[in-house]
Amino acid sequence: MEKNKYEVDGEEEPIFTHEKSNGYNHGTYTYYKNIQNKIQNKIRNKKYVIIFTISLLMIILLFKLNSKYNTMKESLEKIDKRVEELESQLSDLVDNVYNRKLGIAIVCQSLFGNGIGRYLTVLSELLSKTEKYDVYLIVEESSIYDFPCYKDVKKVVQKKDEKEVVDWDRAHNIDIYILNNDISNYLEAYKSLGKKVIGIFHGVFYSCIFTNHTYIYQQWYRFKYFDAFIQIIPDDYYIYKRSEIDNEVFIPNLYTFEHSETPISSLETKNVLIVGRIDDIIKGAEFGIKAFAETLKQVPDAKLNIVSHFYPDNIKNLVNELGIGENVYFLGSSQNISEQYLDSSVLIVSSLSESFPMVMNEAKAHGLPVVAFNVDYSPCFQKGVITVEMFDYKAMGNEVAKLLKDFNYRKKKGLEAKYSLDMFKNNETIIMWKELFKALMKGKKEFQKFQKKVEDKYYNEKLAKYRLEKHYKYAQQFNKIVSCHSFEQFIDLNYLKTFKECQINEEMRDIR
Repeated sequence: MEKNKYEVDGEEEPIFTHEKSNGYNHGTYTYYKNIQNKIQNKIRNKKYVIIFTISLLMIILLFKLNSKYNTMKESLEKIDKRVEELESQLSDLVDNVYNRKLGIAIVCQSLFGNGIGRYLTVLSELLSKTEKYDVYLIVEESSIYDFPCYKDVKKVVQKKDEKEVVDWDRAHNIDIYILNNDISNYLEAYKSLGKKVIGIFHGVFYSCIFTNHTYIYQQWYRFKYFDAFIQIIPDDYYIYKRSEIDNEVFIPNLYTFEHSETPISSLETKNVLIVGRIDDIIKGAEFGIKAFAETLKQVPDAKLNIVSHFYPDNIKNLVNELGIGENVYFLGSSQNISEQYLDSSVLIVSSLSESFPMVMNEAKAHGLPVVAFNVDYSPCFQKGVITVEMFDYKAMGNEVAKLLKDFNYRKKKGLEAKYSLDMFKNNETIIMWKELFKALMKGKKEFQKFQKKVEDKYYNEKLAKYRLEKHYKYAQQFNKIVSCHSFEQFIDLNYLKTFKECQINEEMRDIR
């Protein structure tokens, strides 16, 4: 009988035509197989329908959710936009409320004989010239030797008397007081009157390390009571960040002379210049004079002019001991310091610690090369200055001699010094002051935004700690008392309040 082949599930089975095979008829098999296939197809089709239906429902659901999300997003965007509009309106309202000029009162001890007085006269003048502020300069002491005030700045002489302070304030529209260095002076009185109070500390922590003069630092707990506390170098943030003080903000000093408008020295003389207080150990005048004595060994016709309001005996005696009296001139204070810069070729800055020295920037503006110790934490020392290792007055004297012997070299260094002043510009600094005033009048939140913006731009914690540790080691060389305290102790504000005031060790003043 003829056989055919039919494959089922991959296996071959015999199919007999018109014959029974084990009771199973091929026609029946085919019939049930077809039914099975139809059932499977229907199930498969139903699965597709179900999957399609579910997918469609999911798409519709997602569409609706997305629509609601977009609606919510649009609503939130509208709310954000409205908040911005309200903030803008509030800002305009604040500006309109204070459309009268803001009353700014700057309080200090005097306007004579130091960089603080010179700085404050410049600050008050530039604030007044913005025509947004009524500016007052309140001093405790006054004399004919004071740095002159700008014509629109009102100078007031006021004693340390709280009643007089309160009565004067009630008679004037003062919004913001700026207190300088004496952090306790009038602070409580002004705060009790509801005024915004800004403090400025014109020194730096490094000076505390060198002298062990911790009086101001032992009062650091008071710094936090100011609405803002100005620092004129950013590195001290390293100290404050370890304390409860959170109101500090860096604003650099202003320049007495705008370098773009200031004439430059011809640099043709052999005149060397020292300017400022020389009765303060931090100013290191003894090192400067010893350095000049080294210069004379190479440039015998050089001349040193010292411009200061006071000359202590130890400085005069040192000049005589070194036998350089014929080449050193004590000129007294000057109301026209520009003349001295224009008649000089080099400025010596022998300070052991500086924040933002006015005299250095004044000399730079007149195109004078500057020779100084490596006080690198101060921004002024980082550009346009020839620096030598701390206390190395012989190296300082050699650098001065090198400048005096080579006109082209000192001309080059003088120009570098002048254009280094592009680092900070008065108009940009005044903008910072204006932003600070505006932020304070709007409240704590706005001040914190301003504070953060300035900190992000200028503060480098790693570099600050490195510089602080380096100058702590310098202080140990200079002052034996420092070795009684570890670096970590000396930068701990609470620790500073625990030990008594120490006098400088006189034996360490003469570094050899």
